[in-house]
Amino acid sequence: MNVNSETNRFSPNCKLQIVAQLLDIAERAFVYKLSKRHPEMTEAEVKSAIRNWYATRPGAELGDGVGVPGDPKRFDLRMI
Repeated sequence: MNVNSETNRFSPNCKLQIVAQLLDIAERAFVYKLSKRHPEMTEAEVKSAIRNWYATRPGAELGDGVGVPGDPKRFDLRMI
């Protein structure tokens, strides 16, 4: 881990690595839960369930931030 000795804080790169590791752990836990609840699922069905999980983000359907959700069209580059 790369910690700044003066501020005792993680570097931005280290924080990103931690987020990536946590995401990997969450995905593996989700796959494990699926395999226990639905052992008959094929690999393609599991991959589809993972894609759906990422797309719907149960518990954070409107995002992780606090406040009023913004209009996602503002990110559409065709509008520029």
